[in-house]
Amino acid sequence: MSTRIGLIMAAALVAAPVAAHHGAGVFEPEKKVTIEGTVTEFQFVNPHVLVYIDVKGEGGKEVKWGGELTSPNRLARDARAVKWHKDILKPGDAITMTGHPARNGAPMMDILKIVDAQGTVLIDDE
Repeated sequence: MSTRIGLIMAAALVAAPVAAHHGAGVFEPEKKVTIEGTVTEFQFVNPHVLVYIDVKGEGGKEVKWGGELTSPNRLARDARAVKWHKDILKPGDAITMTGHPARNGAPMMDILKIVDAQGTVLIDDE
């Protein structure tokens, strides 16, 4: 009996990280927002590449937005986009991001498109 309980507990522990992964459910797939700002942080890490930018909000107040993309490996191999790497975005870079906003109103998005200040489309999944 104790072996059976141990196996059930082990299976639950293995399944927990999978259940904890939120996927795209936290975003509004029927809405899109486009924001312009300055990169403050870029994380070329698994499981999702993360981009953080400062955006001028209402009254000129800075709002820190975050966005996520797919994995670094998928971005680096995507033939439809520029070749992504850990230095493609740097703090201070001006970019425009379009994506599905967070359902809860937080300044976060599932990124669909990024265009740099020179007009280069870095990714476009619109």
